[in-house]
Amino acid sequence: MSRNGHTITTTRIHIMALDGIVNVNSLFTLALFLGLSWYPTAPNPTTTLVTDASCAASSSIAEDLIAFHVYSFSSFLFSSLIASAVKQTIKRFDNHKDDDSVGSVRSSPQAHVNLGALRAGTLVSGFGSVLGCGFLMMALMDLGVGSDEGVKFVLLQYSNESRKSMQKENQPINLLSFPSAWNHLSFPSKLPSKYLKIALFVKKWPHRSLAGGLERHALTLHLALAKRGHELHIFTTSPSNSSFPRYPMSNLYFHLSKPTAAGYLDQAFVWKQFQTQNSTGKAFDIVHTESVGLLHTRSRNLINLAVSWHGIAYETIHTDIIQELLRNPDEQQSYALTERITKVVEEVRFFPHYAHHVATSDHAGDILRRIYMIPEERVHVILNGVDEEIFKPDPAKGEAFMQKFGVAKSRSLVIGMAGRLVKDKGHPLMFEALRQMFVENGTFRQNTIVLIAGDGPWGARYRDLGANTLVLGPLEQAQLASFYNAIDIFVNPTLRAQGLDHTLLEAMLSGKSVMSTRVASITGSVIVSTEIGYTFSPVVVSLKNALYRVWEDGRRVLELKGQASRQRGLQLFTATKMTAAYERLFLCISNDNSKREDYCRYQSPFN
Repeated sequence: MSRNGHTITTTRIHIMALDGIVNVNSLFTLALFLGLSWYPTAPNPTTTLVTDASCAASSSIAEDLIAFHVYSFSSFLFSSLIASAVKQTIKRFDNHKDDDSVGSVRSSPQAHVNLGALRAGTLVSGFGSVLGCGFLMMALMDLGVGSDEGVKFVLLQYSNESRKSMQKENQPINLLSFPSAWNHLSFPSKLPSKYLKIALFVKKWPHRSLAGGLERHALTLHLALAKRGHELHIFTTSPSNSSFPRYPMSNLYFHLSKPTAAGYLDQAFVWKQFQTQNSTGKAFDIVHTESVGLLHTRSRNLINLAVSWHGIAYETIHTDIIQELLRNPDEQQSYALTERITKVVEEVRFFPHYAHHVATSDHAGDILRRIYMIPEERVHVILNGVDEEIFKPDPAKGEAFMQKFGVAKSRSLVIGMAGRLVKDKGHPLMFEALRQMFVENGTFRQNTIVLIAGDGPWGARYRDLGANTLVLGPLEQAQLASFYNAIDIFVNPTLRAQGLDHTLLEAMLSGKSVMSTRVASITGSVIVSTEIGYTFSPVVVSLKNALYRVWEDGRRVLELKGQASRQRGLQLFTATKMTAAYERLFLCISNDNSKREDYCRYQSPFN
């Protein structure tokens, strides 16, 4: 370097770069010597740490391991020597070291240097470091693998793992062993290549708005199956005070019978009806019973039978505990808990007489497998679904509904409830919570209105709360759709821990946030996060806190939760999803191996 070279004022930056190269080289050199001094060996000298013969190290690999370490060390040493030489040359030619005109100790040396030579020295030093890293990497490859396949193994390891993961996802699954709800799967919407003859046993066929969850499930599912071309034979009781509904379908047949004194199907009579139809023309491909519509004494020899459970005794224990905790001191203590244990034992004994079990919630499916000890390949989870063409967002219908019933737009919160207004649906709990809130918070009372669709003993008590509660009575499906669009949030205060309430699903598909009691069937399948809605413990304090939280969140937050709620509803709780899952299950159960049918094999359409 020469004093007569180009003058620069950024020498400090160059020295910092050279110092960095030296420091990095030192760290890698330390790692290199540690690698040589510490080498993992097998506990037994006769064994190795590898199981693949292609990775067994030969003597040449051992020689290369040492050689690459030496080459790496030499490169780092060469790089550090060049860097140190350049750095010392700059310091040597520092022409300001005796200059006191600055008036203070200098923070960095400055010198006249040859810029080309400085760049060349820095570049050579950096190249030495890169070369050392390359040799060190080759040494690590020899350390980890022991053949010509070693480099390929290291470079393609991530790619191979990714490929294995994709292959695993692309592999078809056996539906009978699928542990989650079938609603998560995507089945083709085209009509099936095979049409089934299906027998359904249901205690009561729904008439207009007078239907419980089980009957509504039967109606929605089997009418949809009939529309898809399957032949349906429905064995049910004849209504006593009303005419039986008619449907314009030539493949839908009803076989009516007089109910027993307790209102159930006459098992002997319906069995004769079933046998007659089973021996007429084609035999039934599938026998489906809603709950114990067909008793286990008749079902034990039917291998093509599936039963849908909308509530089992073990789930009801939670309900009994809640009821006992909410019991007034002056009420007589119930012995339901003791009786329920006996009921559970009975169910565990006779449930295996049904060939296949369909749980309508994830929680019920888990109970059937663990507590009732039904083999996993005989338990299938298919969540309830409701008609997405009826229950959907329609603000215009909501506004018209509000006007029809005289609900002022000034109300900042409209709470909705629907269903039977009875004790086990949680209405004593909801009534008390609202009563207390209307008394203790005047603003809440003025800005909130509660719309209640349904009837029952607690309807009159709700009316006693004043103008803040409007009991509408039972509504038809079309009216219910408008009702959901009129409210801000739907509340289901049920004390029943079993089943999956249709009203929650209808509200979700209508784009509304939902609130319900914290029971396993609901928190496990429906309100799975706070993004969708709210849950509360079945006590007045917890319910009040949840209602106040809703009020404080306001309509904007409720709208966002309603959007998330609808998305989950469209993914899982539509009638189309439910029908497709049941249809595939029925096709799977009716598999004819002689025709090489393989409906139990599922391949994702997205792969």
